[in-house]
Amino acid sequence: MVNHYLDGYLNPPFTKVDLIASIISLSIFVVFFILLGKLYKRFYTISLRNKILLSIPTFIIAGLITGIIMSHAFGVE
Repeated sequence: MVNHYLDGYLNPPFTKVDLIASIISLSIFVVFFILLGKLYKRFYTISLRNKILLSIPTFIIAGLITGIIMSHAFGVE
């Protein structure tokens, strides 16, 4: 237990670099979610029927692309 506190290679849990990285990451997340909210406001006017009709081919295409990527990544033929 004493060796843990006297070890020179162990640092405190948070350094200045961690603080700067956290501030940068949080600011990017805030900007991203603000832009995402503005993007989704446009979709509130689309009817539910059209949303469902648009989502069906989207899921099919996403599944196909995921399958293609996984088959190339893991060598499944």
